[in-house]
Amino acid sequence: MSPEEESEYQTPPTCDLLCLLLKNRRPTGAVNEVWPNLYIGDAATAQHKTRLVDLGITHVVNAADGPQHIDTGPCFYKDTNIQYHGVEATDCKDFDLSPFFTETADFIHGALSQRGKVLVHCARGISRSATLALAYLLIRERLSLVEAMEAVRRHRNILPNAGNVAAKECFTTSCQNDENNISELQSLADKSCVKESHSEKMASHKSKTGIKINAPKAAQESSPVDEYVTPGGYELEKILNRGSVAYTHVNEVWPNVYIGDEQTAKDKCNLKRLGITHVLNAAEGTWNNVDTGAGYYGDMDMVYYGVVAEDVTTFNLSQYFFSAARFIEETLSNPQNKLLVHCVMGRSRSATLFLAYLMICENMTVVEAIEHAKSRRRIIPNWGFLKQLRELDMQLLEKQEEQKPA
Repeated sequence: MSPEEESEYQTPPTCDLLCLLLKNRRPTGAVNEVWPNLYIGDAATAQHKTRLVDLGITHVVNAADGPQHIDTGPCFYKDTNIQYHGVEATDCKDFDLSPFFTETADFIHGALSQRGKVLVHCARGISRSATLALAYLLIRERLSLVEAMEAVRRHRNILPNAGNVAAKECFTTSCQNDENNISELQSLADKSCVKESHSEKMASHKSKTGIKINAPKAAQESSPVDEYVTPGGYELEKILNRGSVAYTHVNEVWPNVYIGDEQTAKDKCNLKRLGITHVLNAAEGTWNNVDTGAGYYGDMDMVYYGVVAEDVTTFNLSQYFFSAARFIEETLSNPQNKLLVHCVMGRSRSATLFLAYLMICENMTVVEAIEHAKSRRRIIPNWGFLKQLRELDMQLLEKQEEQKPA
């Protein structure tokens, strides 16, 4: 978070954090990648060497080390190239896990800096291991506690015990009140890489709602186009998770363009109040989708466009990028029109299609599009969609190069 955001951010109470963790839970497997090259798993995963090799794991953090817990240790992995870090912790609310936060975060950071892959585990991969993974995101990735929890729970069900949640809550508060401590804990390389490369180009997007932004001009003034390189998925993930507005049902993200959730799409009274004339449903269908269709709005003067898409990393949403962008562009050609782009939560599918519109029709880079959208709404495109947006970014840049005069 920026210094301004840090001063405004208030760590929620423990009860609110637990409610966040328990909301919209779904089954997860024995091991999940919760951050690029960072996995959380259970004891069975940690003891399955073949599985670790298949995953490419190079480092293991055992958050339940010791003879009374999961007694693997470095000797267990001596026939592999895995580096081991053990934390002898018990999963009870009276155990103080916070003394291990910094050293474990440093171990994880060191592994990821070497392009390694880290498995953080305990017995079930829910409490102790999750707590240490969250602490890493707070210390080294400089996420707020809520941002860290949101990032992890997208990929795995976690439930640190109340004592560990309170420890992280206190740790977050102390970090906010001691910038020197943050400076010592945070990777200066990561900080300068993200903030220096994007801060100038993002400044042009801090315009008041209702004023159209000249993104191409801003990009040209801040940095020559030929110096821009499409960031990797890891960098895009960090940009998405570093500082964003609070989640709400609907937000205006561009003049006359709103991104919202299922509740917004089905609330006809609210749609009329907002003046919505067009709806783009990015989650058309019947399973984990919003099954409205044009017929749902038959009693309204509404133009409907549906995209049958699943919010899974393997789904090819890019096949709809240009058609959806054209629909949005045609809608906005009449200044009297207002558009709602939605999916179930209004964070992944709908956000991805809107980002593609900004890139295709408003000539933004993927970084500029993300920075603009996340300043107005909490968006979380899944990793597969981020990859597709990266590919779109590279395609558009290549097209720009081809159109340059010889």
